[in-house]
Amino acid sequence: MAQQRNATAAVQDEDWRLQGQDWLREELLRYRAYAPAKAGSEHDHCEFCWTPFRSRPQQGAASEGYVTQDRRWICETCYEDFKLMFDWIVEI
Repeated sequence: MAQQRNATAAVQDEDWRLQGQDWLREELLRYRAYAPAKAGSEHDHCEFCWTPFRSRPQQGAASEGYVTQDRRWICETCYEDFKLMFDWIVEI
């Protein structure tokens, strides 16, 4: 079992989406429907894979995900892939 965890960690360490986001470790996240900070300014994207966030469903974009207090967005896929590595706290 420990070997399996180590292999998973090694793959994650080499993941192209990891680009120095260490500042996101142990962040408080909330699962929310996407809403832009300013009306008409939908420029947010996932901090890992750069998937765009849109307020209306659109192919190739996320319409909900995890957001930090300073409005950094993380898509559901990246949340699931990195939740153990980043030790996030999810507010319910």
